[in-house]
Amino acid sequence: MASLTIKNAVKRYGNVEVLKGVDIDLEDGEFLVLLGASGCGKSTLLNMIAGLETVTEGEISIGDRVINDVHPKDRDIAMVFQSYALYPNMTVGKNIAFGLEMRGVPKPEREAAVFEVAKMLQMDHLLDRKPSQLSGGQRQRVAMGRALVRRPKVFLFDEPLSNLDAKLRLEMRTEIKRLHKRLNATMVYVTHDQIEALTLADRIAILKDGEVQQLASPAEIYDRPVNMFVAGLVGSPPMNFITTKVSRTEKGFGAEIYVRAHGAEHPILLDLTDHSTSVAPFVGRDIVIGLRPEAITQAGVGSVETQSFASEVDVTEATGADTLCILNWNGKEVMARVSFGYAQIIEGTMEFAVDMSRASLFDPDTETRLD
Repeated sequence: MASLTIKNAVKRYGNVEVLKGVDIDLEDGEFLVLLGASGCGKSTLLNMIAGLETVTEGEISIGDRVINDVHPKDRDIAMVFQSYALYPNMTVGKNIAFGLEMRGVPKPEREAAVFEVAKMLQMDHLLDRKPSQLSGGQRQRVAMGRALVRRPKVFLFDEPLSNLDAKLRLEMRTEIKRLHKRLNATMVYVTHDQIEALTLADRIAILKDGEVQQLASPAEIYDRPVNMFVAGLVGSPPMNFITTKVSRTEKGFGAEIYVRAHGAEHPILLDLTDHSTSVAPFVGRDIVIGLRPEAITQAGVGSVETQSFASEVDVTEATGADTLCILNWNGKEVMARVSFGYAQIIEGTMEFAVDMSRASLFDPDTETRLD
């Protein structure tokens, strides 16, 4: 295995700049997920690492070797595609072994390597079948086996689970996580699914319009997003954004919002004292308060520092383990997350608690984080 360094990588197609100076330094054995919406440049970056796209400017290195001008077959990488890309006329065993055969690996060595990988992926009983006789999940295992058997320096995954149903995606996520733990391999994984990113990655690089918005651990990206784009992209349901003015209070600082309860709107002062350093320059000015749904829950749950007040429930959405409640704050929909049992008794106005220590604050003009 090896480290991967991307230094000021730029990709242009004519006058269109698809990647705008990407810098990523990936340690040996690290799992990086490239996350973003369609067209953000994540697949282009992966293809540049693979050698399927040229680098307009900058450098890409595997270990100490710059690979900009190295042919794809000589980069010692393996790629798993969205479409499986299996040979339909070959058995599972031959599909896995094909790359080794092309490299002139002796047959006994090939067979031993194929059996080892097939056993690791729990498909050693499928080696004599053709791809047409396999399920989607089994085909993806074969594609992964073909990559694993080569023992490359870097594994590349291009949205490998997007063709699978929800249950199979969950199973394959677990399989990929287990493989990474077992192999301690360097992996780069492209997805637009933020659940995949949060569950698989050591670090996530979030891309927008060809630029890295944030490169950090899943926990840091979830709890401390650097801007409103990242905050809105990661999290399901997404973060609530509430625009309000900062004011001084007896305790320090606060922000007034209007909450609909008992058929009318009532002013509530949210305590911003925990964020004093960030909000002090914004007294009398607008800020955006970001609250994840789990920071707004039923009264009596969570930190003793939570603020409790009544709020009218417009709609409830049961999700199984818990329930989402749609509230009306400042004339906008705000989503709260409560326990399933609590939601069964909701009628009209109920008591909710807000944990302001978990709030993220943003400048409404630049949309960047304040603290």
